[in-house]
Amino acid sequence: MIKSVLRKVAGPLARRSGRLMRFWVWAVSSWRLFRFVAWVLPTSQEGERRLLVVYDLSYQPYSIGDIIHVQEAALALRETHGVGMIDFAMVYDHHNPSPVDEAYAGINRDNVHHYLSSLLPVLQVNSFLGSVMIFNSHAQLEKYVADNESRYVVWPSAGKYASGIYLNYVIFNEVLYDYYQIHGSIPRLECRPFLRDAALDFFYHHVWPDIPVTVQMRNNPSYGTHRNAHIDSWIEFFNGCRNRYPVKFVVICALSEVDSRLRECSNVIIAKDRYTNLELELAMIHESALHMGSSSGMATMAEFNDKPYLIVNTDINLERYKEMVRDDNFVRFFFASPFQRFSFGQETSELLAGQFERMMSTIDTGEWWSPETIAKHKKQNVLT
Repeated sequence: MIKSVLRKVAGPLARRSGRLMRFWVWAVSSWRLFRFVAWVLPTSQEGERRLLVVYDLSYQPYSIGDIIHVQEAALALRETHGVGMIDFAMVYDHHNPSPVDEAYAGINRDNVHHYLSSLLPVLQVNSFLGSVMIFNSHAQLEKYVADNESRYVVWPSAGKYASGIYLNYVIFNEVLYDYYQIHGSIPRLECRPFLRDAALDFFYHHVWPDIPVTVQMRNNPSYGTHRNAHIDSWIEFFNGCRNRYPVKFVVICALSEVDSRLRECSNVIIAKDRYTNLELELAMIHESALHMGSSSGMATMAEFNDKPYLIVNTDINLERYKEMVRDDNFVRFFFASPFQRFSFGQETSELLAGQFERMMSTIDTGEWWSPETIAKHKKQNVLT
């Protein structure tokens, strides 16, 4: 048992300290040191340079939500540094591709590209995305940065990259917080226009004349089960809304997560029954009237615009985030509106109904479908 504990504690420390040593040895050896300085102290060539975002899978999770958070940070950093396009580089250790987190222990050299391919569609939420690169060696990445220093502002900083710090807290407590202090808002995270158009087309063919409300239903039996949806409460809530609100609930989840009882609710549509993919589902969350559901990666898409949302079963650690706003048993980010909230504990049908009515009060149901949108989607069928 003692050996097992030592391996869990000492293993990550050894990896991190060894990486720090290799990183600085690499930087100091040869003339690359002078070019490497651009990562530490980037020069200003406004209008010509790009932002290079480095996502190190040795320390950052193979997670849809974290990738979305990084894309939002990239939008803020792009404006702060006055650069144009955003290049995105993923890097992992070919010999040990899984990070320390036990949730990703099954990732290995044989299947790592399968997991990487599931993350790449998430990059479609960044309208300024330029190049996407995948490195299976940190030395490869570091050489690329040094060889192309004149092209880039690089984030995270060399120190944060070398330390392997978890970027999520840096994003909220530094990048977005600092941006908000200056501008009083944060950048809107928006899918590419063709995906937004495809989402509206889906809504027109499967929801209209009702109003679309997206709902993410998490049902993972092996990890983070405390965040899974309480299906009985949701079904009671859906049935209570029938014939009362002019909405249809578009449920987003994997087919393996679908409870067959949901298909018996006349005001519920299972997105995967219509063969949707990840990009389209993220766009549907973006384009829906409001969003509800489990605390999971896809829900992150709703956080960075003015859409009302309720995320239930959150396990967010309030002590790790700056200036979280508390509203009774709800919390929200410092940049969020009072209609963008997280709730703690298992959801009930009463909680869902009360918060849904509150959010619906902000929606003009008579004007949600404009005549122009209806006319446009009568003539087309994009991706659906």
